Amino acid sequence: MALGQGLGIAESLRSIWTLIRPNFAQLLIVLFIVLSVGSSAKFHLFPMPWIASQSQCRSVASPPQSAVQSVMDAGGNSYTPLTYIKEKPGCTEKATVYWFVEEKFTITTANLVFFGVSKAVCNFLTGVAADTFGRKYAILIGWIFAIPMPFMVIYANNWWSVATSNLFLGIQQSLVWSSTIFLMIDLVGQKHSGAAVGLNETFGYTSQAITTVIASAILDPLEPRTSNYWVLLGIIILNIFIAAFLLKESRPLAKAEEDEVTRKDAQFLFNTKLQWPSGRYSEASVAKSAFIYTSFVNPSLTVVCFAGLMINFLSGFAFSLLIKWTKDGSEDGLWGPIDKDTVANISLCYGIFKGVLQFICGFLGDRYGRKWVIAGGLSVCVFALIIFIGVGDTQPNPAPGFLAAASFLGIGTAIMYSTALAAVCDHADPTWRSSALGTYRFWRDMGYAAGALITGAVADWIGILWSVGVAAMLTALSALLIAIFYVEVRPEDDIYHNRELSSSSSDDAPLKTRAMDASALSYSYPKPSMPQPPAQFPFPAYGNRTSTQAVPTGMPPPAMMQFGGPGGSVGAYPAGF
Repeated sequence: MALGQGLGIAESLRSIWTLIRPNFAQLLIVLFIVLSVGSSAKFHLFPMPWIASQSQCRSVASPPQSAVQSVMDAGGNSYTPLTYIKEKPGCTEKATVYWFVEEKFTITTANLVFFGVSKAVCNFLTGVAADTFGRKYAILIGWIFAIPMPFMVIYANNWWSVATSNLFLGIQQSLVWSSTIFLMIDLVGQKHSGAAVGLNETFGYTSQAITTVIASAILDPLEPRTSNYWVLLGIIILNIFIAAFLLKESRPLAKAEEDEVTRKDAQFLFNTKLQWPSGRYSEASVAKSAFIYTSFVNPSLTVVCFAGLMINFLSGFAFSLLIKWTKDGSEDGLWGPIDKDTVANISLCYGIFKGVLQFICGFLGDRYGRKWVIAGGLSVCVFALIIFIGVGDTQPNPAPGFLAAASFLGIGTAIMYSTALAAVCDHADPTWRSSALGTYRFWRDMGYAAGALITGAVADWIGILWSVGVAAMLTALSALLIAIFYVEVRPEDDIYHNRELSSSSSDDAPLKTRAMDASALSYSYPKPSMPQPPAQFPFPAYGNRTSTQAVPTGMPPPAMMQFGGPGGSVGAYPAGF
């Protein structure tokens, strides 16, 4: 079960409201930033297939054998051409900026590869920076990095300049979106991490889905580098102002959370101790330790990272190959190009379900566990890909089937997306939680690049249908690994939450509280003999937080792996994770 197991739905909602109420204005600011970062990505990416595309007027053809003749180039060299460019009279190109006579999916999806790689790498760096320097400044710097994006597209003189702009998009998305997730988890605490992430992702991806319709409406197919990118510039400027002058830092809340549950003065450390079998200690940076532990040491987190990679592998398919497939028509001529409004609606079906369901799924994951929510979501995605294959291979009018398949793909993504992030929180301490989440988001967003590159390469090699089939098989493998290897963190297994409540929360409890259960609580275990910390933690940015929770001493803790440094906090995990 998840760390929030044991609380009823009504009690959980009351607990969340009590925690966020003192800082409700800040929550609204963060949610507006999430809306902005989601829409900025869509305004930037949606016009790309109209900026660079397969030529509609020119094609590569082989001349009849009888017509093959030797020709002489400008240097006086004689050669025999094997192919020639065939032009259609009276034809107008759909992509008036850059078009390719013989398009390769690996070329025209390069923008998403650049985006995915830069976002993945910066996600990990963002996690480390947020733990070290704070969330506010990461968000501000992210919007500053976004400034070159619209200008690189509007004034580009070749396709690769346009594609390279997505490096800056990846940096902006990682710095801003990741930091808003860290901030929202700080606001509600680790026990409600699924709900916090779900609310964040719901706002962000619902914004993307709605922006798809807006971006399509204002797109001029003959001049695709105009309106969308000027709107993007306005969003960037507005959010720089908000991040600089209205947003407050939430990092002290993470420290207060770990102070409370460990009864120590938690520190955001640069280094941690590693103990070898000989008993010798070595020092390593927290960033490196968190990356290695999350990626390779903890089997549960390893399979969650692979699941995250596969879910954005499918996003790479949905944002690149699927749009090009529907826009250009089937390879065998069974069905022709689908108009841009229907293409936008297919993307909307994927995005709207991916967005609106995430808060519900994340909230339920907090109550009922992570494993089967994640595995179930991946299984629904496999079902969606099977529909894509069947409809694309057999139906002369694939639009209705594609709309249904995109809906199932969005539903499956929503089911597991926020729950996977919350699963990482279950295995991390508050003082290095952002580094662990950054590691997960590194692997997850590497899926954008892997999805665009691998599905594009397989489509070039053996066809689009086989490409979708490969994605389905890899996603099914990921679901199986989650079912076999993921281990739930239950309240009774976790030293931070190994306690029983003897009183429930009250509406009359003080509002400015850091208590993880939203009120002054007492426990059935004896109080510890160690000195208690002060009752209040004054943090001007977010108000005073109070706590009267007691740490259980009535039973011995499970075997632990230490994760901390000299003079700092020591996080703990049940051995065998």
